[in-house]
Amino acid sequence: MQAFKPQLLNVNDMRNFPLTITHPYHVVPDFQNLLDQGKKLNELGEKIGADAVTRSGTLSQSMLSALDKVSAYQQNASSLSQQTITDPDSVDIQDLTIAQAFANTSLNMTRNVLNRIVQSWRDIINTR
Repeated sequence: MQAFKPQLLNVNDMRNFPLTITHPYHVVPDFQNLLDQGKKLNELGEKIGADAVTRSGTLSQSMLSALDKVSAYQQNASSLSQQTITDPDSVDIQDLTIAQAFANTSLNMTRNVLNRIVQSWRDIINTR
């Protein structure tokens, strides 16, 4: 029987397998890749996490900012539909459809968030 001679195989070329194999039973993680992924997750958390909400100001400021974006989507869809009627060659139908989908989705999401806020407020008031 031949003894196993450990050798370092780097398999970092495989995107879904960021590990280094030193022995068939020993797997060592590629720490640099893990650190890079951790940094990316941390940056994402700073953009969309609770800290991002607290940095953006009060809840009322955040809600007003979100409502302004919803209004901008609605105005964009409205102006594109008017432009489609007045000058049909200047607007692609795909752009109009996408703008209307953005406006509709943002309005539905805003409606759902506001309904949840009102329901939560009612629950708080009713628990007294």
